[in-house]
Amino acid sequence: MALPTDDCIGMSPHGPKSGLFLVLEVDDSSGNIINRECRTVNVEHPRHEHKRHGAHEEHETDPEHARWHLAVLQALKDVDVVIAFRMGPIMVEGLQSLGKRVLIGVFVDKISEIPSLLKEAG
Repeated sequence: MALPTDDCIGMSPHGPKSGLFLVLEVDDSSGNIINRECRTVNVEHPRHEHKRHGAHEEHETDPEHARWHLAVLQALKDVDVVIAFRMGPIMVEGLQSLGKRVLIGVFVDKISEIPSLLKEAG
């Protein structure tokens, strides 16, 4: 499973804009985290200002965002579940199209809470 992080320690409330993901391996039988890895997306997240209504949709489909989305998908290619407080709809759709489970609107203060969160989510 993977979650966006700003510091490779905890979950980021800002989504994946930092370009870092904390990838956790959880033992299915015990629910314990058995491995952690910090992954860096090899492309910087595009910075855009939204000056008018509808700009969000336009900027999510521009070439810079397309490169960003592809780089995130590459960084998370072997991850089954992605958990984020926020994430753009195109990124969510891209992850889901690759068979990944995406949990949005979720924030945890402690990484140790993740296994129980997954168990509750089914």
